[in-house]
Amino acid sequence: MVLEVNPHRVELHTLEPHLPWVVWSAQNLPQPVYRHGVLRLKYLLGRRGVYRGTWDLRARPFEQREEYRLVADLYQSLPEYRRSRWYQQGLELIGVGGVFTHKTEAARDVAELDALFEGYLVDLLETMAREGYRQRPGADLPEAMIGRDGTLIKTAHGTHRLASAKAAGASGLFPLRVIGVHRRWLAALPDGGSEAAIAAALSEIEARYREEAQPVAPRRINSAIPS
Repeated sequence: MVLEVNPHRVELHTLEPHLPWVVWSAQNLPQPVYRHGVLRLKYLLGRRGVYRGTWDLRARPFEQREEYRLVADLYQSLPEYRRSRWYQQGLELIGVGGVFTHKTEAARDVAELDALFEGYLVDLLETMAREGYRQRPGADLPEAMIGRDGTLIKTAHGTHRLASAKAAGASGLFPLRVIGVHRRWLAALPDGGSEAAIAAALSEIEARYREEAQPVAPRRINSAIPS
């Protein structure tokens, strides 16, 4: 189910329950074992989308994440995006022969780094500030999970997009696809956690997270990118 919420109401982030050992497996096990064993097991464990454990209790404030800090610093640097910490990190990486990447974009020199920032990262922030969030055709939906007490917790895909919406003070609603819930939350629902009870509970969460929050007041941005 996809919930349409106020992005400024989403305050927590956690890793997917199985992510730590999946990452460890990718780094330490032979690739055939990882691809045909670990990923298959992860799929089977998450197929129902109901998880035990303390993953929800380990959630941390979203604005403490490095992704948010980099995006917020970039937004505050505009239009001088080259002064941002994120750009400087990319510049340093390129300087030692590395490649700066973001999603499917890559930069191997300063010209490509400028193009990546101007054509993608800066554009995303400016669009968020003007129009709010807009789902791009073909893009995956941002994802979230429901903790044991009904808290909506950001996870997985769309972290930079939520960071951009928050940093730019975006108005409007933000979509979050619920990919999992805590077993205790499900067990506490009436009617044994029937489909109707789950739908009603998710609708209540959506309504709660649509309530007004105090977004960051967007700054006026000089759209002229300095040369």
